[in-house]
Amino acid sequence: MKKLLACLVVLAFLLVPAMAMAKSYDPGVALPDGATEVEHWELVGGVWVHHNPDDILSLARCWRSGGAQGACNREQWELGFTHHASVAQWLDWSVGGTRWDWRILKPGTYAADCIEFRIASNNDVDILFSGFGDLQYLGEGGVKQTIDTYYSYGESIAQADKLGWLEAARLNEGVFIGDSADLHGGITTKLFNKIVVENCNSSCEYENQGLITIKIRNLKNWVDGTTGLWADLVTQPGE
Repeated sequence: MKKLLACLVVLAFLLVPAMAMAKSYDPGVALPDGATEVEHWELVGGVWVHHNPDDILSLARCWRSGGAQGACNREQWELGFTHHASVAQWLDWSVGGTRWDWRILKPGTYAADCIEFRIASNNDVDILFSGFGDLQYLGEGGVKQTIDTYYSYGESIAQADKLGWLEAARLNEGVFIGDSADLHGGITTKLFNKIVVENCNSSCEYENQGLITIKIRNLKNWVDGTTGLWADLVTQPGE
């Protein structure tokens, strides 16, 4: 198992606020004036697959520009040549579930690890949490309106205990995952939750709904930020 995704639910003193370590936006280099898209090939399973210009379904595209010529009796010519590649940031993630459901007969302290998390990317990633908190009483009246709720991570309940439990609302601070070889290969962990059900919790339904936003840091201006598909490369200078 690769290095644990500690940034997800680590104690507050281990958290790095997302905004504190932000890198500057890197839009990429605009295409030169007069750039013309050319055909290209992709090696797939040992076979070169051809792609025509303007193939928006391809994973890469190529343009050429410039040119030179000469004719005289000079001794030598020097031609400047540039070969440039702009690589977009990609993100690959999976979550084993997006909902927990408890059924509780008696008061007590309970924990579960029924959600697995994996994330991979080729640059920095922000994970932003909002709306996380204690489970809230959904009925009218009641004695205690909340069930104390905590989160931790690890491969076992013993490890989750050792690493410490984070109050649910503290997740809303957001976390930053820096670029690393481990992140490129994919980081995995189990997400644990702990609830403390007390005598003063009236019988009823309790719930909390939150939102997790996974955001890349290095969006290129030739990638559509909404669809992740190709944006208009020809009209991008100055953007």
